[in-house]
Amino acid sequence: MTNTRRFTTAVLFGLGTVVVLASAASLLMALLLMATNISDKTMTVVLFILALCSTLAAGFISGVKAKMKGWLAGGTTGVLFSFLVFLVNYLGYSQGLSQDHMIYHLGLLAASMIGGIFGVNMANKA
Repeated sequence: MTNTRRFTTAVLFGLGTVVVLASAASLLMALLLMATNISDKTMTVVLFILALCSTLAAGFISGVKAKMKGWLAGGTTGVLFSFLVFLVNYLGYSQGLSQDHMIYHLGLLAASMIGGIFGVNMANKA
């Protein structure tokens, strides 16, 4: 398999992973919100932590699949997921890109890149 094809496959696997994990986390939090009376401030922090964990896992999978340049595979996965989140916010909720959103997206990007770095290193050990 060529390097470009392996990289593209790795990023798509990572993107699929983060979408599935983020959707499952959102469903879990919606059920939790319905069953309890958690405050919005607590919910925001928990969702951010779950999103970071999801992008970290997606970056890790991208790095394992890519087998080289994990920071790039994870970073590309993070950028694509951030773009998807931005599109949902902009088109669905008519929210522009604020300073808080920029910090959120940079955190997602950093987590995804770190996951990619760890993924490449784990793939090289196996």
